[in-house]
Amino acid sequence: MHHILKNYFCKLNNEGRRTVKQGHNLKLMGLRAGASDLFIYYPTMTYNGLWLEVKRNKIYTKSEMQTDTWILQQEFLSRVKSVGYAGETCYGFEDGLRIIENYMLS
Repeated sequence: MHHILKNYFCKLNNEGRRTVKQGHNLKLMGLRAGASDLFIYYPTMTYNGLWLEVKRNKIYTKSEMQTDTWILQQEFLSRVKSVGYAGETCYGFEDGLRIIENYMLS
């Protein structure tokens, strides 16, 4: 836990299976397909915040990277970057830590 960021992040509960009705209600409440797993709402000199998509540390196949979910996640990161946020995908703890540390220096 980063000493500055421990009070400036939230985890989005975007994963999991739902009934059609639950999915519809969640969309009405603001759930967005592809939204990143973590949001750090601590601005730096360069960015308004950091959206972080968290993946397991493994080598992904082309077919895994072409799923609808993966594509929506990449589109989400592109959208948040276009309005002044940092957006990254991390592959495991060490990569996530490196991304967050670099973000804090930006």
